[in-house]
Amino acid sequence: MLLMKCQGKIQFKEIDMAASEVMPVLRRLGQRYDGANEQLDDYFERGMRGEEPDPSEFFAQLQKRQVSQQAMEATIKLNEKGKKAALNESK
Repeated sequence: MLLMKCQGKIQFKEIDMAASEVMPVLRRLGQRYDGANEQLDDYFERGMRGEEPDPSEFFAQLQKRQVSQQAMEATIKLNEKGKKAALNESK
């Protein structure tokens, strides 16, 4: 909900993407990001133990982490854009 002033009256207006909708998406993306970080940590630990992990696995995890981060950033920007649009409409 967003508090708006319209024709001298204060009103509440729904925003396109409510925080209650955004948080589960961000939580899920954050879990993917954390999972990729854990797998990268595991990759490095295996290397330190003397194993020779597959380099393609390293790049795959980096890519997974980057995609998750970009998706989180895009979700946040879309949410902010909706709030800015609602504020501009109220002016």
